[in-house]
Amino acid sequence: MKISYFSWLRTKTGIPNEEIALPVQCRTVDDLVRHLAARYPALAEIADARGSMRFTVNRRYVENSHELASDDEVGLFPPVTGG
Repeated sequence: MKISYFSWLRTKTGIPNEEIALPVQCRTVDDLVRHLAARYPALAEIADARGSMRFTVNRRYVENSHELASDDEVGLFPPVTGG
């Protein structure tokens, strides 16, 4: 599975993207977000902001309840702030 981090998520992970083996317990985008938050402590705040995050799977916007497959490409987009 390929995961791409956008905006300040890149700063939190230190990488723009990565490939991981989809953990067995990760059946949905929501599960994946929790897994990544545990893996990257700096991402813990995204686990709390899931309602305002945007996600893509294979370049299509999906809800956090979307089911995942091991060959999916997932994009994580944080909430946008302006000023």
